[in-house]
Amino acid sequence: MTSKLPEGWARATLGEIGRYLNGRGFKKSEWSTSGRPIIRIQNLTGSGSRFNYFEGDLAEEHTARPGDLLISWAATLGVYIWPGPEGAVNQHIFKVESFIDQHFHRYLVEYSLDHLSRNMHGSGMVHITRGRFDKTPVAIPPIAEQRRIVEALDDHLSRLDVAVSGLELSERRERLLADSLVARAVTGRLLVESDGLGSGIELRDKILAERSRRVSRRRATPVPPGAEFPAGIPDHWVVVSVDELTSAIEYGTSTKTGELEQESDVPVLRMGNLQSGSIDVASLKYLPATHEDVHKLLLADGDLLFNRTNSAELVGKSAVYHAALGPMTFASYLIRCQFVSGVEPEWVNLVINSPYGRKYVSAVASQQVGQANVNGKKLAAMPIPLPSTAEQRAILAELGLRRDRSKQLRQLTNQVKDRAVALRRSMLAAALSGKLAPQDSNDEPASVLMERIKVQQVPSKVRRTRSIALQGANKSSTYVKEELPL
Repeated sequence: MTSKLPEGWARATLGEIGRYLNGRGFKKSEWSTSGRPIIRIQNLTGSGSRFNYFEGDLAEEHTARPGDLLISWAATLGVYIWPGPEGAVNQHIFKVESFIDQHFHRYLVEYSLDHLSRNMHGSGMVHITRGRFDKTPVAIPPIAEQRRIVEALDDHLSRLDVAVSGLELSERRERLLADSLVARAVTGRLLVESDGLGSGIELRDKILAERSRRVSRRRATPVPPGAEFPAGIPDHWVVVSVDELTSAIEYGTSTKTGELEQESDVPVLRMGNLQSGSIDVASLKYLPATHEDVHKLLLADGDLLFNRTNSAELVGKSAVYHAALGPMTFASYLIRCQFVSGVEPEWVNLVINSPYGRKYVSAVASQQVGQANVNGKKLAAMPIPLPSTAEQRAILAELGLRRDRSKQLRQLTNQVKDRAVALRRSMLAAALSGKLAPQDSNDEPASVLMERIKVQQVPSKVRRTRSIALQGANKSSTYVKEELPL
């Protein structure tokens, strides 16, 4: 806010312009399948649309009706107009009773939260208490000007919101297209022309002949596919098992790892290092270079790592190690697959991470306490559609080109969204400093409104002898301060 206020404006704090009623904590035993929906933060942010319900009696302060102003004050901070239906306000959400124009109040809180969050250090907003929120300074225009500002902001920001919604729709379509591209790739529907690239059937025969010479007697007879591949493939392809394509399948080291102590220490890849089909080296643990497991389990270029134990959603993710990352080994929750010649490791990785690979993993995973597991035998039996080596490479190259274009589109979309956020911020700043809507000298000064608000907050015994109504503002009631973390 500017240091000098426009004519007719007044200084105040967020705590002075409204009553903030904290939601109710609902026990799991109180959840129901009918009644009022329990409004949680994810229902406000859009990150979750599923509701739990509450059928019991509910205090008015915990009841949200269509049009009520709600503030989420934990984890994700934001301010929202509740669209309905009538619901029960969960803890970590404020129901707001505005002493000023409710829609102006909403914009004021949005701007204030954004300003506070950008001026915090460390972990940010989690350290802002209810007291700090209440004491946040704001500038209040006359009630009539509040409504003119809201009208101007609604006009400008609605068009901005439409543009952002269009960008978000494009992002959702792009994600669907990305999934579709992978599905088309692993079922032979991505390339326009594949004639002359050879046969997967011929490749399988060569692989099995080579495999019989290279693998140990124990694995001389490969495990066949443990399930049918759940989609059609070209006639010149064939479905094989992971085992038929590999010269070795083995578990990683169970030795306790630690932080880097010597420059020669070797990184140990763990399940968290497998992200979105690739290896992420942002967080690593190490073993001494002299450790016997480092020598025995040192990764080679093209080794595929498969996550055998994780949550049900994440078990079975995989990635390919490349020598450019430097010497590395791998932990026991990962399985290494080494392939015979003719097999592109990235092709198998693509299939495993595709919707069809995820379907197989989901079908064979065994559930343990809070974890899912897919052991080496089940991985060995995973069905893999096999085109020729040349066609594997052609499909991977085409998919790479399309992913590069998609990445460029995402980067451009993110840049435009960042600009939209900055534009929204600048519009709010202009509006809340009196630069977006005209001032009118005939408006009742905001100082008069603030005096009425102060009188309204006088304890009830005094207020009964001085019944003073807020003219032109929203319904209000006694304001009670309480110290809560925001």
